[in-house]
Amino acid sequence: MTTDVTATTGERIKPLMGMGGAIAVGLVAGAATGFTVFRVGAPVQWAALVALPVIALAVLVGRLPRATDIVWAPPPAHFATATSVQASNLASRLAEAVVDQDRFAVRVQPRLRRLVEARLRQRHGVPDLADPRAAALLGPELHRLVTDPGATMPEPRKLTELLENL
Repeated sequence: MTTDVTATTGERIKPLMGMGGAIAVGLVAGAATGFTVFRVGAPVQWAALVALPVIALAVLVGRLPRATDIVWAPPPAHFATATSVQASNLASRLAEAVVDQDRFAVRVQPRLRRLVEARLRQRHGVPDLADPRAAALLGPELHRLVTDPGATMPEPRKLTELLENL
């Protein structure tokens, strides 16, 4: 029975040493630890008890793949960026906000407001939503959606249309 670790491509990664070699290293490390503890003045039983975890750790380390081995894995399907994480969070918040008005007012609306303000600064040089040019650039529906505390979540198509016009 083979105990090699298999990478995602099906290639085998060899452990640092075989099972026999790992046990031998573990026994040597355990004996050295037990002898040292005994020489310090501990009884033989305590020295053996302290040596057991050292043996187990040495065997485990001996069976791990080498740190320098390359684990071949396929590249990610797409690169995650802060923008994609924010988009994912926004999508889940939008789904929750359709059902719960408070979630819209507390979670979604502030994020939409920040996105709209960033877009206005980026594209039009408008510093914030208080600027009179913001209402004219956004249109009455989108401006109300991001500024009115009593605004409700529009239907997904309407929200998509409003954000595309941004």
